[in-house]
Parts: sequence; C-alpha cells; structure tokens
Amino acid sequence: MRGAWLVIVAVMTLWLGCGTMAAAEQEPQPEQPRKSWRQQLREHLNEPFDTVRDEGYWKRALTHGKLDIYDETIEYPRFLDICLDLYRWGDYTFNHYDSAYVAGTGKNWKLMLKNNNWLDSYAGELSSQDVPVQMNSDLTSNFGGQISFMALSLGYMVNLRDLLGGKSVKNTRWDFSFTCSRMALELYYTKNDQSSVHLHRLGEWTGSELFGGLKRESYGAYAYYFFNHTRYAQAAAYCFSKYQRRSAGSLIAGIHLSHQDIVMDFDLLSDESHKALLPDGVLDYRFRYRDYCVLVGYGYNWVFAPNWLLNVTGIPSVGYRHSFPNSIEGKKDLVSTNFRGKAALVRNAGNFFYGLHIICDGHWYHSSQHSFFSNNNDFNVTAGYRF
Repeated sequence: MRGAWLVIVAVMTLWLGCGTMAAAEQEPQPEQPRKSWRQQLREHLNEPFDTVRDEGYWKRALTHGKLDIYDETIEYPRFLDICLDLYRWGDYTFNHYDSAYVAGTGKNWKLMLKNNNWLDSYAGELSSQDVPVQMNSDLTSNFGGQISFMALSLGYMVNLRDLLGGKSVKNTRWDFSFTCSRMALELYYTKNDQSSVHLHRLGEWTGSELFGGLKRESYGAYAYYFFNHTRYAQAAAYCFSKYQRRSAGSLIAGIHLSHQDIVMDFDLLSDESHKALLPDGVLDYRFRYRDYCVLVGYGYNWVFAPNWLLNVTGIPSVGYRHSFPNSIEGKKDLVSTNFRGKAALVRNAGNFFYGLHIICDGHWYHSSQHSFFSNNNDFNVTAGYRF
C-alpha cells in the first residue's frame, strides 16, 4: 500500500511539473530592446582584433576603422600600395602648409547663408572723336544657402528683386572654384539683358537717363599658382576651409581666358537729342572679343587680431585679344589688358565664420578708334557653420 502511494505521489509531481513548465513556456518573454545601426557599428569598431602586422592586418584594421593610410609600415597588395603612394604624394604636394602659418579647420562640412550683390559699370570714349560715355546696370541682389563637403558644394539662390515682386532684370550668373595650397581654378559665366541701365554721360551731356539697349555676355577662366604656397592660404580668405595663423603674402602667376560680348543699341534712347551726340551717326556698338592672357599679381593675408583676417589681392593680366568680325571694328588683333582685384574680411568664432568679399573684374578694350572699359563688381556677405 505504501508503495502504491509513492507511485501516485510521483505521478502527481511529474504531472504538476510538466504543467508548470508548459505554462512557463506559454508566458510571453519581455522583448530585448533593438540596437540601432549606430550602436551596432560602434560596438563592432570597438571590438578587439588581431593587431599582428602581417599581410592581412590592413583588412582587419580597415573593418574596425583603425587603418592609418599614412602609416608606411603597413603591408598592402602591390596595386593598392601604388594607389596610396600616389594619394600621399598628391595630398602633400597640393595640401601641405607650414603649420606655424596655416592650420586646417578639422571639419569637412560647411553650411552657409549668402547674400550676393553685383552690378556692371561701363565707361570710355567712342570713336577717334573721343566722345565720352558712362553708364551702369541695376544692382542684382541674390540670397540663398549653400552646403559644402570638402571640395564639393551645392547651393541655391533667389533674386531678391523677383522675390519682393519688383521689376525683373534678366541676369544669369554661374561660378565654380577649386582651391588647394599650390593653385586655384575659377570659372564664371554672366549674362545681362538689362531693361533699366542708368546712362550718366554721353558726349557733352551729363545726368541720369534710363537706357534699355545694353546686353552683355561674359565667360572665362582664371588659373593661379601661389609661389609661397606653404605659408599663404587663399582658401582661408575665400573658402573658409583653412585658418591663417600668421600674416603672409605670395606672388601669384597664371593664365586668364575670357570671352566678352557687349552690345549697346543707342537707337533705344528715349531722348532724340542725345542720339545726335554720337559720332558719325553710329547708334549700334558691339565689342565682341576673346582674350588669352598671362597674369602676375600678389596676394596678402593680414592677421591683424586673433581670429580676424584681411586679404587684399591684385592681379593684372596682359596678352592677345582677338576681335570678332561682327564687332565694332571687325576682325582685328589687339593687345589685351585686364585687371582683377579682390578683398576679403573674415571672422572666425569657433565653428562659426563670417565673411565680406569684394571682387572687381575689369576689361579694357583699347584701339586707335575706341577706348572702352567694362567692369563687373561683386559684393558678398556670408555667414556659416562648420561641422
């Protein structure tokens, strides 16, 4: 009898245990919080790995974010080693500075708000009779933003005149620039179709009259080389990508290629008496030419206070000018003389930066018949943040 009770107790215990286990299995378990991809990546990068400097070290260091491409003790496959040698050479050749004069910002990204203002001015003497003329275009003001990663930039700007609903001025402007320690490249394109140019002088007459007969198309390229490239940083003044620690200047040389097409139709003058002031009854003037020039100038960065920088750059150019058949004097070979002046005031405050830039591009057309100077004036205000 006692053995029977022991069998019954054992069976009951086993049955109750199985029921308890089944119930436990059916109870929902608390969910483990899912890790974000950043946490997973951080944990992977912090995992220990084999640091033995064998042929496979570079792969292990790369996957854990610990690869130093400037460590020349690391063994790479031959092709990859050649590529890295080229990269190191290019980085040193084109991005090396004397750290006592120039320092990097430590940031690759820049976010900027920009206000760009520009106008054209024209002055000269028409024909051999030396009839003076002077006028300027309306001011074009654009506002927008720009984001940059290293040498790549994306921006958008709107015309404030259009935004505020005023009269429209058909102006187009494109700019591209690339700057490193040794050299800089700048490309530009501008097109004006002005309906309200201000004529201030024509012959003996002076005053102010609206003139709707001016059109201009201009495009070209500047390529510079900085001789004192280890101590002078053009990028500190105009790109906000370097800090100029001590004052320094540099001789600048390079080439300038440009195309100018300026049309003045004085038949659109509202005052008929002004048309009589033009020489030989000619009402339509067109200066269309192409320049191939060598430029030599000088730029100076003045660090006049902590985190303040003032740059002044002057670059005259001289070369060959080809006048097109449909120009005022027809096909002709002339001497080209132009001038570019730049100034910048920069303030750095931590990762924030602020800048004022003035750029003037002047082109002088000179022959035995005409002397005509056209100038594009550009004024920029910039505020930005590095990150």
